[in-house]
Amino acid sequence: MGVSEKELCKYLDTPKFRGSVLQSAGVFMSTGTAMAGWWCLAVKFEPALSFLARAALTVVWALLVLRSYMIFHDCGHGSFFQGSRGARALNWITLHISSVWCGTPTDWNVGHQLHHANIGNVDNPDYDWGETVFHTGSQFLKLPAWKQRLVMATRHPVPFFLLAPLLTWWFKMRLPFELRPERKAAYRFSDKMFSAVQMAARYKLASHFGILDMVLAGDYLAMFIGVILFHWQHVYEHGYVRGSADWKIREASMHGSSMQTIPELFKPFTLGIEYHHIHHFRTRIPCYMLRTVHEQAPAGMWDEIALLSPADMSRSMSLQVYDDTIDQYATFSEVLARQQASQKAK
Repeated sequence: MGVSEKELCKYLDTPKFRGSVLQSAGVFMSTGTAMAGWWCLAVKFEPALSFLARAALTVVWALLVLRSYMIFHDCGHGSFFQGSRGARALNWITLHISSVWCGTPTDWNVGHQLHHANIGNVDNPDYDWGETVFHTGSQFLKLPAWKQRLVMATRHPVPFFLLAPLLTWWFKMRLPFELRPERKAAYRFSDKMFSAVQMAARYKLASHFGILDMVLAGDYLAMFIGVILFHWQHVYEHGYVRGSADWKIREASMHGSSMQTIPELFKPFTLGIEYHHIHHFRTRIPCYMLRTVHEQAPAGMWDEIALLSPADMSRSMSLQVYDDTIDQYATFSEVLARQQASQKAK
């Protein structure tokens, strides 16, 4: 790093970067007001809406759901409200309200904590080292040919990124049982059922008012964007993947988490999560403060972070495997080509 870890920690622990109860309340209330306003407008003008107007409202709903998801995410870290005696209770209340807004069970946050504790640790038995990439090059090459073809087909970027929101949000998160009991992420039946009931009510109400198409498509688009953001945050050519002996949580935070280039128009909805290098290093900094933390940093502090350009983000979408022979993320085709070249060289 351009600065020492001590200097970095001192800077990130600046009290003003923890936000305030008033700031958090403002972000929370503005989000809730905007979502309620969207419903009022959509219901009032629904009979007269053209196709283009419905499409535009669908995108707006998706962005508002995405913003609410960022609040929900911070509450899970206990970082949205902090610094006051009632902060814990405020986080709990806001967590449950925002979980309704973004349609996500509150037990999701337990697994997310494990993600922070294990990202990039390929030998860790407690949780997945990657959640959008599932194989190292060595693991992939050991598979029989038919299984390689199956993995390549299912992990092709087009079906993967189109289906991941559906399978994760509407299927896995609603199941009344755990698909992988050995996975050390909390599963709470009550959370799943509460979420399933409120989602059913959400779509029933939307159907009653004739706006189900916009709400349903907007929910899908929000999760689609969320999956892609998550992928960009950790999967880029020189990402951080190590065995347990070499893996260090500080390095995994700063070198295994990128900063993405997000257009200014969308920043109010991503709420700063694109400054992911800071978030992974200090989860106690609320998302709406991350941009300030990044921009006010001393010169040279972020010299070694992974700043993804639009071209890097485009390349990231095609990366499917971590090639442990060259310590880079790659495509399956590139891994196979390197294997063939190595065999010919022999």
